[in-house]
Amino acid sequence: MIVPPQRIKGDPDRRIECQEALEREFQALAQRAIGAGWSEPEIDFSLLCLSMSEIRRKSCNAETDRQIREAIRLVEGEL
Repeated sequence: MIVPPQRIKGDPDRRIECQEALEREFQALAQRAIGAGWSEPEIDFSLLCLSMSEIRRKSCNAETDRQIREAIRLVEGEL
């Protein structure tokens, strides 16, 4: 079970609290992968890559959204 945050957004310790809340599930996921036959280095690398890909995806989506808003402003300004 992942526990909900106790600290408010912006609290400098909230990220650490989130890591602690996710750690048990994270370890359980790694153990299930080991049970399926994956090695720890493979699992570590894959989880890191998945996290990085998710961060990049969100960043790209935010940039695309910004570009769409800008294009709409330009088009609406020409009407």
